[in-house]
Amino acid sequence: MQEAFEIALSEWRYKGTPKNCFGWLIHVSQNKLINKINRDSVGSKILNRISYEEEEAIASHEAEDSLLQLLIFFSKINVSDRNKLIISLFYLCGFGYSEISRAMMLPVETIKKIILRSQVLIKKNAIQYEKCEFESLHNEMPHLLHVLYLMFNEGFKSSQKRESIKKDLCFEAIRLSVLVKKYQEDHCELNALLALFFFHVSRFPARIQENGWISIQFQNRTLWDKNLISEGYAYLNKIDLSKNRLNKYHLEALIASVHCSSPNYEKTDWRLISTLYSQLEFLEPDAIAVKINRIIAESNYLPITPLIEKMFDLEPMLNDFLKFPFYSSLAFLYEKGGKKEMACHYYLCSLSYTNNQFDNEYINLKLSLLHS
Repeated sequence: MQEAFEIALSEWRYKGTPKNCFGWLIHVSQNKLINKINRDSVGSKILNRISYEEEEAIASHEAEDSLLQLLIFFSKINVSDRNKLIISLFYLCGFGYSEISRAMMLPVETIKKIILRSQVLIKKNAIQYEKCEFESLHNEMPHLLHVLYLMFNEGFKSSQKRESIKKDLCFEAIRLSVLVKKYQEDHCELNALLALFFFHVSRFPARIQENGWISIQFQNRTLWDKNLISEGYAYLNKIDLSKNRLNKYHLEALIASVHCSSPNYEKTDWRLISTLYSQLEFLEPDAIAVKINRIIAESNYLPITPLIEKMFDLEPMLNDFLKFPFYSSLAFLYEKGGKKEMACHYYLCSLSYTNNQFDNEYINLKLSLLHS
């Protein structure tokens, strides 16, 4: 579907919009899918199950139902939750090996092996697969939500070397979430996830300058989209905490909501954000990124030196995927504490682990400001 949208952006500009836009997109994306299956030799038996209809005859609700069925198809493959996520990201979301590697924090070679071994299982499941009643989606929701969350995250900050935000991927994650919501109207985690997505998307216009990121401290908040923020709160307010416990998505949405409701960086309720990160740590005790974010939040109202010591306690637990946020955050703390030399040292350390051009530009800007 993503590739079909890309083709539409270029072709429709010059050839005009087709009469049946949705049918055109489905037809093109179906051809893309068939080419992908042929190219990877993944199952002539899957191809035999695809019905070829004229694009004019495709009703939008049927196409949406087919897409949802495909999501469910991958959620039911009999592999570990980790491997299920990997093959869903590869076949459904169009992620490359390096993108999945960063999303899952696993070596690229491991990702390749898992995807290669999955092909036999996909063919086997295609033969045995029976359509699922959408109203009984509840058991598949943890997998579906995780896929949507990782899809949005890749769009929110691309792992590609020359890209920053992939807006189309973020909006596709929102579209699919709304599609799932048709059948899971009061699902607590889904409402929280949609709230989180809208809060993040609302800040897109203020997040980027020419070649680098703008940290939330210096973003022009008048550019934040108030309508999207209101949409986020609408989903957040649908959650009944008397019936549901706090979950990862809800806590992340609450943190994002505090940022979105703050008039500026200084007047942000950093103590509340730290408390929410602490709750998130309780749910995810091994999540180093959460611990780093909590320490950064605490740096806005606690002494810096003890927080730097807390950061160094995390260093033995780092993998290569976490070294950029760790060293850049450590440098930020030294910078905040007025120790420019140490800040420069750790910003330089973080440069060894930058993943894309925008990270590079952001760190180089920090270094130039410190040297000026």
